[in-house]
Amino acid sequence: MSAEGQLDEKPRRRRWSRRQVEEPAQVDVEDEIEDEEEDARGITAPKGRATPGRRQLVEKAEEGNIVTRPVNRVAGYLRDVRSELDKVTWPTRQETLRLTQIVLGTTIVSGLVLGVISLIFTELFRIGVSQPLVFLGVFVIAVAALVYYLRRGEQRSSPY
Repeated sequence: MSAEGQLDEKPRRRRWSRRQVEEPAQVDVEDEIEDEEEDARGITAPKGRATPGRRQLVEKAEEGNIVTRPVNRVAGYLRDVRSELDKVTWPTRQETLRLTQIVLGTTIVSGLVLGVISLIFTELFRIGVSQPLVFLGVFVIAVAALVYYLRRGEQRSSPY
């Protein structure tokens, strides 16, 4: 069979039924080869019993009466929180101070930059409302800068 023919066909799937498990069929050489291939892929025989679902496992865990069930839930939650907090690697005092300074510095600098940008645009709009020619000139310059930036980005080849 050619590779093209294999691509066009859908793969066959075998389903296990009780009849196949209970009544052993006559074994052909081809069936043995298929069974060996299935064993190589990790397909196993059915267990013969139902697998318990998660809902059944939760119902078993929630045993107790109306008073002890909420108390057990809260106690379990607190145990889990404590175990997670034990896994945390806490920073030292020096690391905490250094990281706090970095965050505060970055926040102050970005606030100042955004304030200056806001002031510039406020003044441009105030001037533009009183003199529409200036407003139109700034708008044309902004659009030209955007087009230049986008074209420059297309010319560069991406390493990815």
